[in-house]
Amino acid sequence: MRLWPIVAVAFAVPAAAPAQRIVEVPSGEVDVARPEDLYAREPGRWHLARRLWQGDEPCTAIQCEAGFNSGDLAVSVERDGPAVTITASLRNCSSTAYSQLDIGDRASNGERKKIARQVERVVKGLGKTCDLAMPEVAPLVGDWLFPATEADDEGSAS
Repeated sequence: MRLWPIVAVAFAVPAAAPAQRIVEVPSGEVDVARPEDLYAREPGRWHLARRLWQGDEPCTAIQCEAGFNSGDLAVSVERDGPAVTITASLRNCSSTAYSQLDIGDRASNGERKKIARQVERVVKGLGKTCDLAMPEVAPLVGDWLFPATEADDEGSAS
């Protein structure tokens, strides 16, 4: 996870609640950073790697990052074991939005869809905080963060 401090906006979204609560968090209390490295990637599509900020090493069964940039908006969805951290930032806004989910190692179909919906909520919340219209973000497929392992493939072949 990126470790340099920033001014952040955290989203506490209970699963059943349709509204989100925006909480201002001082940068010294946050272990999240703007995903600015994603601006160097091709805009308009999701990119996948174990850690995009370190290169293009393929995702593993327990670690994967999906990153998107629209030119002005950068969105990172990092899975590290059972935890998923969604981070979004705009070039022309000093705030950064993030959300953390505890999904588990074997996420259900519903939990994978929840990740994709949470990306939309984080981006929408960033737009509210920055008081700016947000660019379109291509839909994230939650399955991307949970690549099949060889053991899974062998088990399904039987």
